[in-house]
Amino acid sequence: GGMDDLMAHIYQAELNRVRFLIRAYYRTRLFKIEKYAVHVVKPETNEFAKLSPPEQKYATDYVNMLEEHFGSVLGQMPEKYSSMLQQIEEDDAEMDMVPEPNLDKHVFCRVREDRRDVMFDPNDPDNTMDLDQGDIIMVRYRFIKGLLEDGALDLI
Repeated sequence: GGMDDLMAHIYQAELNRVRFLIRAYYRTRLFKIEKYAVHVVKPETNEFAKLSPPEQKYATDYVNMLEEHFGSVLGQMPEKYSSMLQQIEEDDAEMDMVPEPNLDKHVFCRVREDRRDVMFDPNDPDNTMDLDQGDIIMVRYRFIKGLLEDGALDLI
């Protein structure tokens, strides 16, 4: 009857909403992988291990494609200008042209487990905070990276 049609319409609308959210999530994730691809695949970072196997393949293929593309142009340049990763000439200089995520950006997180006297800012050790399960907080990513890795927080 009419009620069944209404419920089917509501379920379909909810299904479409969830599909939209998942697609938006994946678009954002792929955008970030592309933006920071070289940083993610650098052996000195452990970011690569955080990606799923298909994301690892995508990031690796993307970096290889960039190197191939820019290599054809940069190969024609004088040697000191031929690196896609480094603009400083010193041998021990960091890869200064590799974009890295801004760890000082603020993020929203949900607390998964109670924590007492959490110190967010190492420059201000007297400023601590109690985190209760279910709390939602906004804080700089740099300060909660360890708590995320421990599973005490979830990004939202």
